[in-house]
Amino acid sequence: MEALLFQMLAVGLGFLTVSLGSGFVFIEDLFAQHLVHKTVLSIAAWFIFSGLLLGRSIYGWRGRTAINWTISGFVVLLLAYFGSKFVLKLILHR
Repeated sequence: MEALLFQMLAVGLGFLTVSLGSGFVFIEDLFAQHLVHKTVLSIAAWFIFSGLLLGRSIYGWRGRTAINWTISGFVVLLLAYFGSKFVLKLILHR
């Protein structure tokens, strides 16, 4: 199960990298938009998942450490995806 988890994380990180890269190519002025938080949280999730995969390959992270990193990356990415309405309505009052 652990090997499958890290394989899926590697594939997911590849898709996240492609989506962030294509977003930077096609968006002219990223910081002029009102959804900058979505990009910032997606980049933060990218760093979390990259750190997890590097930590596993360099330090051999397994078990609880890998689970904590995976859950934190998932929560950040979940906030980036579903949190837009929350940020726009409750924090920015738009």
